Amino acid sequence: MNLELEHVNSLPAPTWFRLGINEIKIGETIPEIHPYDGQYLSTELPRSVEISAEPLPAPELSTGMGDAVRNFTEDNRTCGVTVRVPDGVKAERPVHLTYRVDEKNPSVLDVTTVVAGENSEVTVVMSYTSAADFPGFHGGLTKLYAGKNAVIRLIQVQMLGDKCVHYDDVGAQCAENGEVSVIQAELGGKSAAAGLKAALKGRKSLLNLNTIYFGDRSRSIDINYLAEHTGRATHSEIHASGALMDESRKTFRGTIDFIRGSKRAVGHESEYSLLFSPKVVNRSAPLILCAEEDVEGQHAASAGKIDSNRLFYLMSRGLSELDARKLLIEAQFRPVTDRIPDPALRDAVSEYVKERLEAIESVS
Repeated sequence: MNLELEHVNSLPAPTWFRLGINEIKIGETIPEIHPYDGQYLSTELPRSVEISAEPLPAPELSTGMGDAVRNFTEDNRTCGVTVRVPDGVKAERPVHLTYRVDEKNPSVLDVTTVVAGENSEVTVVMSYTSAADFPGFHGGLTKLYAGKNAVIRLIQVQMLGDKCVHYDDVGAQCAENGEVSVIQAELGGKSAAAGLKAALKGRKSLLNLNTIYFGDRSRSIDINYLAEHTGRATHSEIHASGALMDESRKTFRGTIDFIRGSKRAVGHESEYSLLFSPKVVNRSAPLILCAEEDVEGQHAASAGKIDSNRLFYLMSRGLSELDARKLLIEAQFRPVTDRIPDPALRDAVSEYVKERLEAIESVS
């Protein structure tokens, strides 16, 4: 099956076309799509949380990767759940969704909707894996609705094999004092694309987004995040960090958009990349759009090699230069992976990164 999607991960305010950063097209040959065969929802579910396998008719919600990706995923859904958290309920344990791309499920398209009622809290943990050499496909769509004083925590960990094509599209909407906290780990796949758009409509609503990525060989990573501040005194934090080596390519777009009326809103974004090869392609577009005067916005992007002093310190403790560099790559991810609430998944991420690093014979 041929997958052709245009206007994906588009910058809200395009820049020079020759820079190659405005948007991408997805053109891939993917396996045939059929309903998911297997169990993907954990049997240990939080009490008082309603979970259904049926998609939820919900208000239209913009997502980070754009209409083409959202519509394709909804039209070809193979699995997914709707999570409803009643008013006042604070889920005592996370909802776990574990997807495996394999011969039984060569193409996985999951659609997940989370609706958190007033004064409620819920955590959703999603992971995606495959065999190292299986040429599969994953496409995910996640829609988050945080009610007044509600908190939604979303953790997404992608550890697919080197021949998989992957995208992960997220849309969020927050009411007054609502909070959406997201952790994304884009670690595998032949090509990986991720997008998130958060509509901060309610007064004092919050987006907290932390991402890590790892590029090696000829891996391609494309990321687009947008915090849209509409309500007053809203707050967004977007932070990404990663490592690129060999001939990998990464594009990061991070936009904070202060809409007229979003007085006293605050938005911060940052990205830091460690580069280990002169052949990597590293593109970053931190962007602040402002139609309101009484706001605070900060953005930053930096890329460079490992600090020589840190490297010298580790080598003085008996590590080889290669092992010291690998250790510093692991340390780049640790502040984010330590926030994963599931110890087993946290250990799996650590082991996955270590296995990838063990295959590296040199890090320049």
